[in-house]
Amino acid sequence: MKKIGIIKLLIIIYVSNFIESLMAPYLINLYINFPITFIIFSLTLYNSNQNTNAFYAFLFGLYLDLISSSPFGLNAGLFTMLSYVINSYANTFKLFSYIQICIFFGISSIFYVGFKSLIIGIENFSYLVLFVSLLFNTFIFFLISMLRYYFPSMSIKYD
Repeated sequence: MKKIGIIKLLIIIYVSNFIESLMAPYLINLYINFPITFIIFSLTLYNSNQNTNAFYAFLFGLYLDLISSSPFGLNAGLFTMLSYVINSYANTFKLFSYIQICIFFGISSIFYVGFKSLIIGIENFSYLVLFVSLLFNTFIFFLISMLRYYFPSMSIKYD
């Protein structure tokens, strides 16, 4: 198992933001909004052995705001709220099955997409995009959890 550090996570978030910016114009034609950076950060928080504080999530959100040309503080606030929820219910998540956890992260990614589209521009808000993205993101989380289950050597242990 590998441990991932802060510098590696910053690089991974930068690369995933770049990939997300390349994929977004094509996926929006299919009514899909796939927040790769949010998914990577939420999985990092979830897989972390220790509880991360809100300042850690806030700084990563500010970093993403700087590199993604989104309103300053939007990702920081959303990452902080997500870290609070994950850290508050860390012991409760141990009782959940993989399906329940995948549904939780699918719904949290839709909350992220919906809140971000409300802040950036209300005219771009669409319930169809939210519903299709919910199905797509939950399916992606199912795939990620199956990969970790069937190929344990691929899993990464986070700090």
